[in-house]
Amino acid sequence: METEPYVVVVGGMNMDIFGMPRHKLISRDSNIGEIGLAVGGVGQNIAQNLARLRVPTYLITVYGDDMNGEVMKQECAKNNIHLDYAEQEIGERSSGYMYITDETGDMLVGINDMKVCENITPDFLQKRLEFMNHAKLVMVDANLSTEAIKWLGENLTVPIFADPVSVNKGDRLKPILSKIDTLKPNKMEAELLTGIKIENNSDVELAAKKLIELGVKNVFISLGADGILAADKNGVVRAGTLTTDIVNANGAGDCSTATITWCRYRGITDLKEICLNTQAAASIALESEKSVPDITPEQVDEKLETAKALN
Repeated sequence: METEPYVVVVGGMNMDIFGMPRHKLISRDSNIGEIGLAVGGVGQNIAQNLARLRVPTYLITVYGDDMNGEVMKQECAKNNIHLDYAEQEIGERSSGYMYITDETGDMLVGINDMKVCENITPDFLQKRLEFMNHAKLVMVDANLSTEAIKWLGENLTVPIFADPVSVNKGDRLKPILSKIDTLKPNKMEAELLTGIKIENNSDVELAAKKLIELGVKNVFISLGADGILAADKNGVVRAGTLTTDIVNANGAGDCSTATITWCRYRGITDLKEICLNTQAAASIALESEKSVPDITPEQVDEKLETAKALN
């Protein structure tokens, strides 16, 4: 068993294909722009951010034995993401995610093909349970099936961190809300999980308090340009965004989730401190062309001074 504290991420790993038009997008037409290919997936993105923040990180996932699977395996090795407890599925297609942004880098539409993730079953997870339960914490992304997520909620004894991923998948976390230590939804996902329509700042607070009532210990609701709101049983705190030139907004959410996890790994439990770190890291992600920025703890510390001055 590992002696150095480590984090486990259980979730998806995709090959991302993305397109960004050079000018305002013309629908139903060919647009001049840039097309890129990168290893992605919420679980992998969070794991890669954590590894860049120097957290020993194990990604428990599945991937195919196709060309994309081989590329993803090589990239994980290069990025210090440990795949010791992942599994390469023979004869299966690896997960893929294709998205198109507008000319500012904000996503317009995405399509995901994550059928291979159905192989992350309770039986698959049972074989890895002892290793997961020796981790500092386990981060779960909602690309897993409801069955797998329920099983993790019932069997993990270490803190469970969770990311709802999307409105389409966030429902899968509902059965284990009372088992979740830390949850990081956006506004739409918070609406889905609470049934509270969020139209203003006070609604965000109501949704956060509702999630605490439902048993989540710590809630961080990302509010895009309005920053982040966090809540626990003792109250609510907020932190605003850092003014930044947005190059690509696609990776900010996963970077924020990883930063919240990184803070807990280092023993930081103060909500305001975590929010400030998160906003500092998110600004680095927004300024990067990559879905996972070349982030370092030193960069976050530098941005943190600005975040504290603004908050």
